[in-house]
Amino acid sequence: MNYLINPYAIVQFVAAGITLILLIQMRKRRNSRGGRCLFFQFVAVFIWVLAAGFEAAAVGQDLKVFWSVILYVGSMVTPVIYFLFAREYSGKFSVVEVDKIWLLFLIPAATVTLAGTNQWHGLIWPAFHPGPPGTNSLVYDHGTFFWVAMAYAFILVASGSYILFVTSVQSQRIYKRQNRLFTLAALFPIVAAFFYLTNLNPFPGLDLVPIGFMFTGIFLLLAMGREKLLDLVPVSHEFLLENIDDGILVVDENMRIIDANAATEKLLGFTSSDVVGKSAHDHIPFWGMILSKLHFERGRKFEVEVELPEIKHLKVNVSPLTTRNNRFLGWVLVLENITRRKKIEQDLQKANQKLETQIDEIKLLQDQLQYQAVRDTLTGTFNRGYMDDTLVREIARAQRKGYPLTIFMIDVDKFKAINDALGHHAGDAVIKEIGQLLMGQTRQSDCVCRYGGDEFVVILPEMNAECAQRRAEDLRQLFKSTDFAYEGKTLNSTISIGIAVFPMDGKEPESLVIAADNALYAAKQAGRDCVRLSAH
Repeated sequence: MNYLINPYAIVQFVAAGITLILLIQMRKRRNSRGGRCLFFQFVAVFIWVLAAGFEAAAVGQDLKVFWSVILYVGSMVTPVIYFLFAREYSGKFSVVEVDKIWLLFLIPAATVTLAGTNQWHGLIWPAFHPGPPGTNSLVYDHGTFFWVAMAYAFILVASGSYILFVTSVQSQRIYKRQNRLFTLAALFPIVAAFFYLTNLNPFPGLDLVPIGFMFTGIFLLLAMGREKLLDLVPVSHEFLLENIDDGILVVDENMRIIDANAATEKLLGFTSSDVVGKSAHDHIPFWGMILSKLHFERGRKFEVEVELPEIKHLKVNVSPLTTRNNRFLGWVLVLENITRRKKIEQDLQKANQKLETQIDEIKLLQDQLQYQAVRDTLTGTFNRGYMDDTLVREIARAQRKGYPLTIFMIDVDKFKAINDALGHHAGDAVIKEIGQLLMGQTRQSDCVCRYGGDEFVVILPEMNAECAQRRAEDLRQLFKSTDFAYEGKTLNSTISIGIAVFPMDGKEPESLVIAADNALYAAKQAGRDCVRLSAH
């Protein structure tokens, strides 16, 4: 067993889970100032704590050292990104320094490289010792370059924390709280590192620093919820309203317009100074559509189609305005022009409908082609190619299940005389009629095929010679008693039928067809209008 779940591993995996939750929250804010750095910092932290969990669960020194090398990737990158975050968030990260960022990663890269090659020099871990019994832990002695790396990491974390602290002193009240929260959150891994690197560690072999970052994650999650961490940006009221692409319209409890931004003026075609204080019903042409959606307690979202003067589609978001004492003041409306999107949707819908029509036509054509591939166009029976495939399949099934299989070879008597006397169209009418008669008088499991010219083959699974002879006689007599009308004339003809039965008359498709054809020939020689069994 390469891995053993134990309390040390569980604690690290829990820390990884909390870090992943924080990482998801950070991703939503990665476009805020400093958000991208903080996101990548916790990507590194996640690698760190996850590798620490696998190291704690790993059995054997080699596997533990492997995960420790992976762990160093996250642990050495984290302080660098934290320092970069502090500088960017505080506004002290200038563009000139971007080209020098890679210098900050030299020592982390060297540390990871030396950790991966530690067996040759011992600069990171000169020796290893088993941890306390029952913990499956490994205690690492620390070499010279380890302390260099730790000193470098502490310098970066301390510098970043100092930048945030100084920024908090100089910031507005809400941003002071945010920066102090960052600083306090950074203390957890620092304190954990102090205990880990000294003899004060109460859990020998357990890396406490990832645990410290777990508490940092919890602290930052709370800060995101309560202090709107990375969400709040100091922007003036005028700048906010005038630079929003969507229309912002504010009306009071008496339906009077009290504010509107430039986007609203452009959309509705008025000037704020001309309409402020006046009735929304008189100056907003679609106010009647909005009126039924207004609510004193909850917001509404809906779409309207209006003429301004050209037809436009608007997405309207209506929210009630209340004071902290829940006193109702009016409503704020956000008007988003979705005309272009609607046109794209309508064009797409038309394209989809056209495509669906084309797909239906293609499917119909495919069905027709498939039908033509297996059916005889004159009679509607199966063609000879389909018969060949079916006969192979049915013989194999009959042989496997041990039941007989019968085929009829049917030919119209004196068919040439009909063609000579009345023309080929009359002959085609007779052939078509016999095809329809055969399909109507056979079972669903039977297969009626036009073999060629005026010959038909019927494949009848699970039918012995005796039953086949009775069925053939019924077909012969029915056809004989059937009159065909053609161009005002009544036609009447007879058929001859040859019967062959698997396996007595043949075990292969070709031999069975030959046997049925020979039986048909015998019926013709016997005077036509009769049924003959194969002579085996």
